[in-house]
Amino acid sequence: MSRVKENLIELGSLGRKDGARVESYEQLDTDKGLWRLEGNELSKASKDYLVETMEEAGLEIRFDRAGNIFGRKEGTDPGRKAVMSGSHLDSVKNGGQFDGPLGVIGALEAVRVINEEGFEHSRPIEVAVFVGEEGSAFERGLIGSEVLTGAISYDEVLNLANSDGELLKNVLGDYRGEFLMDLGGVEYFVELHPEQGPVLDTEGIPVGIVESITGLYWLRVVIEGEENHAGTTPMKMRKDALVKAAEIVSFVHEKALDMAEKTNGSFVATVGRLEVHPSATNIIPGRVELGIDIRDVNQGNIDVFKAAVTDKVAEVSRVPGMKAKAQVLVDKPPCLCSGEVIEAIERAVRELGLEARKMSSGAAHDAQNLAGKVKTAMIFVQSANGISHSPREWTSWEDVETGVNVLTRVIKDLSG
Repeated sequence: MSRVKENLIELGSLGRKDGARVESYEQLDTDKGLWRLEGNELSKASKDYLVETMEEAGLEIRFDRAGNIFGRKEGTDPGRKAVMSGSHLDSVKNGGQFDGPLGVIGALEAVRVINEEGFEHSRPIEVAVFVGEEGSAFERGLIGSEVLTGAISYDEVLNLANSDGELLKNVLGDYRGEFLMDLGGVEYFVELHPEQGPVLDTEGIPVGIVESITGLYWLRVVIEGEENHAGTTPMKMRKDALVKAAEIVSFVHEKALDMAEKTNGSFVATVGRLEVHPSATNIIPGRVELGIDIRDVNQGNIDVFKAAVTDKVAEVSRVPGMKAKAQVLVDKPPCLCSGEVIEAIERAVRELGLEARKMSSGAAHDAQNLAGKVKTAMIFVQSANGISHSPREWTSWEDVETGVNVLTRVIKDLSG
């Protein structure tokens, strides 16, 4: 277990601008989170460390054209379909050190334990590191698993541009190859991840068994009015793009509250990005961009809400002197997890004498893309105080050990 802790602390250090090593909850600093955005120098340093660590475990390393990393351990019957496990390394802006790396290091540790125990498994084992899961650099999440499942072409994903106008194919550098992973040769996928919510922590339950994963819908809304002088333009003659943007922000919030109450479910919607142009105190904003995130495990609820938002944007565009348009960035339906993999997780939990509960994931994961091609499920462990996507994100080392132990047993079960 000490090497898992060391791996996660080191990856956390490599992802922080100041290189701080955070070993305990008390050392967390809200101003010193991870900035491991896909393709930046912190990302490359982290991948260097990870690849070296995977090679030390005897894994055969391959890079695909989009920058996904795969480490393979052959089984006694290489002709059988593989068991795959893993997650991602990239972080949100000013993020935490467990989201993504826990699943990667957990899968790697499972391989190391299997090596040390001399456990014979007939199926090959693949440790996967997916590129660009967060969407923090390229405004499109889950891109590594999307290209892997054929939802987006390699050419399209490689020509995605980040906020600096850099193309993914250029920022990846040496972390690209010509390997093509064929999911037809993969039987199972299982991902270990912090819950990113308060349920397990609040209820004091160590393990969550994920039965379904939320649908995810992202909209970019652009509103254009007329940039003008803040002091000389009469109030009734203004075409203020920010005022109309504020109407949409309020609409999203109020409509989401109403939807959540009426459905008594997991529906959420957020305006998480707002860019005002030219963003000067003495200038009436002429252009505003909004980023809207809509999620639920019920596709019907998502459809109703996105139609309502689209109508609201159209309403703004009909105001004289205003233009408004919406662009879909992400449209991922909810998914159900594999009963076969869920049963394997339940067996592992019973064998370890742990308490667990079945639950849905309100966060999107690469697992939901793979679920359309491969038998898939997820293992959750507690997030302290339910906090995630934050420098205050934390999973106790005891919970990390619990999750890795469950994952290891599941991989043994499915590969044996």
